[in-house]
Amino acid sequence: MPLVDGGCNILVLKRGAAIHAEELEALQGESVTLRPPQESDVEVVYSWDRDPELAAWNGRSPISISLSAARRDYLARWEDPTVKTFIIEASGEPIGMATLYDFRRDGCELGIKIGPGNLRGRGYATEAVTLLLDYVFDTLGLGVVRGSTLAHNDRMQRVFEKNGFKQVGDGSILSRYDNRRYTELFYERRREDQRP
Repeated sequence: MPLVDGGCNILVLKRGAAIHAEELEALQGESVTLRPPQESDVEVVYSWDRDPELAAWNGRSPISISLSAARRDYLARWEDPTVKTFIIEASGEPIGMATLYDFRRDGCELGIKIGPGNLRGRGYATEAVTLLLDYVFDTLGLGVVRGSTLAHNDRMQRVFEKNGFKQVGDGSILSRYDNRRYTELFYERRREDQRP
């Protein structure tokens, strides 16, 4: 839990304490749990952000900042009240991260990644997105969830399609990773849409 340091009013985060635990509760599925991030998650998230394969799926290069700089960045983002971040766990171990952000026009954007390569393609992302849709529609009361992926990311396209998202457009982006143009596909899932 956050602590106040004497009369100095300095916020100190106790190692392993949940961030925004008062706002985010764990979402329990059959194979995965989505829970608030903890300071102890920094190193594993950092390892995922350094993975060239994960970065390429997003058209960017792996992060190159130091772990201490990344720690400051992650903790600041995880404390940002305009973003809701979840760590995805399977069998009690962190395996990925999901983020809800850009809350506007009665909806939000969704981002998700599964970190360990040997766990990708096993349905964890699909189940995590299902939990997030229930959370967005039933708990937050929003009407639409938006997402995007690059055209070469077949796995994410399947995750969207399995969760009833419809492709609503595409565009071209210039990759910061390799300075090439890629097609970005835009997806949307509305609350009133039938479940797949």
